[in-house]
Amino acid sequence: MAELSQRDFGEVDEIDVEAIGAPGKRTFRVLAENGSMTASVWIEKEQLQALGLILDQSLEGIARQRGRRDRAILTLAGRFPTRPTVEFNVGRLAVGYDEKIDRFVFTAHDAPDPHAAESALSWSASQRQVQALTFKIAEVVAAGRPRCPLCGAPIEGKHVCPVSNGHVT
Repeated sequence: MAELSQRDFGEVDEIDVEAIGAPGKRTFRVLAENGSMTASVWIEKEQLQALGLILDQSLEGIARQRGRRDRAILTLAGRFPTRPTVEFNVGRLAVGYDEKIDRFVFTAHDAPDPHAAESALSWSASQRQVQALTFKIAEVVAAGRPRCPLCGAPIEGKHVCPVSNGHVT
């Protein structure tokens, strides 16, 4: 079994998400700040979209119990340093809600490398922070290339939809 190197970033002061680059060539990252420490957690678009859905569903369940959801504005991406304290590439990401501390707990694991120890980065965020994050994730994911409503493929230049005509040219 591989050794695990884990870093706990603690309770974040701020969390945000951003896409860098032109549509079709964008890279995505979750940003976190705790005091003077910053983390840039690089993530695939599909992982980010799945994260947004999972967080939104979790928040809906909590709102049914407590009856409230509000939206905060995220500003970390606009002032994030060019050299964060931690840079991390996500292989897999786990998230859960800890009722004892009333926070969402995230654990990012790096991509598996059979020749290196697995590393992980964890942090926690409040419900209010996660609520704002779900809205921002939806905005960031939707801001890419438009998708064909029939086949779901990105529309780039001339799009010949296989669903509408039965073949791709």
